Amino acid sequence: MKIRFLIIALLLSANVCSQEFKATVSINSGKLQGTDKTLYQTLQSVLTEFINDRKWTNYNYQNFEKIEVNFSFNLDEVTGREDFTSELLVQLRRPVFNSTYSTTMLNTKETGFKFKFVEGQPLEFDQNNYTDNLTSTIAFYLYYFLALDGDSFALNGGAQYFQICQNILNAAQRSVDPSWKRSFTDQNNRYWMLENYTNTAYSTLHQVWYQYHRLGLDMMEGESQAEARNNIINAIENLQKIYREKSNLVALQQFFDAKADEIVNIFKGAPSNEQRKVADIMKQINPTNTNKYDQIMQGQGNNTIGTVPTTFRR
Repeated sequence: MKIRFLIIALLLSANVCSQEFKATVSINSGKLQGTDKTLYQTLQSVLTEFINDRKWTNYNYQNFEKIEVNFSFNLDEVTGREDFTSELLVQLRRPVFNSTYSTTMLNTKETGFKFKFVEGQPLEFDQNNYTDNLTSTIAFYLYYFLALDGDSFALNGGAQYFQICQNILNAAQRSVDPSWKRSFTDQNNRYWMLENYTNTAYSTLHQVWYQYHRLGLDMMEGESQAEARNNIINAIENLQKIYREKSNLVALQQFFDAKADEIVNIFKGAPSNEQRKVADIMKQINPTNTNKYDQIMQGQGNNTIGTVPTTFRR
């Protein structure tokens, strides 16, 4: 009997400590010659543990709910085994409910990312105190991911995580990394990523994420498909309104980078009036992908995303 209760207790404990992320970290040192590869393997292992083994929220995530996160470091330079310069690629994917499909929510990169990593020294993070550029940047992106994920499940559902991003950014003002600063020459950095979502002038962005994902993608399977597409069109029309306010928002570009192909696939099989409306709007607000959106009008596709458990976290 005691053994049975011990097993139950362990299972409950595992559930309570269920982490939020299913993260993959890759370190590419192909550009570097004559360096110790074990150092990069250690960096990859330490970062993976830092993300996956830490509890970042008060929520308990089941395995099918975990947020898929990829961090790829393409190393450009290492000085003295501690100072690194790298290209950093980050990607976030969210499962679509009642479906086997995962949707990309962020797919972006930074160049010239500088950080220090001392082998054998534990990674430390405090949202209100800046320790180093590596952990602050990783944590910023994780909470940014959580904020976008939260917005996709409920209107303004990511507010608490955007606030943590703000705390991290405020603490990082002592850093020399320009990505934490208010720059008017680079409005694609971390400062402006957060500013777009905390500036009330662009508050419709939060509605877009909710309409597109919870009221759109999550309803695409079954008889609600027409309603789901209509909700996605509403989200796209709201993007158009934001674009008319300010066309060069980094939040808009990140949305297009993540969603362009998906929007094409959804509306290839839609009625012609929907195809025309979506293609016209997307070509206006994201002209660099005009050739992609022209494909919406070409032939019939399959927009069924279709089997993940229908339990909702929020």
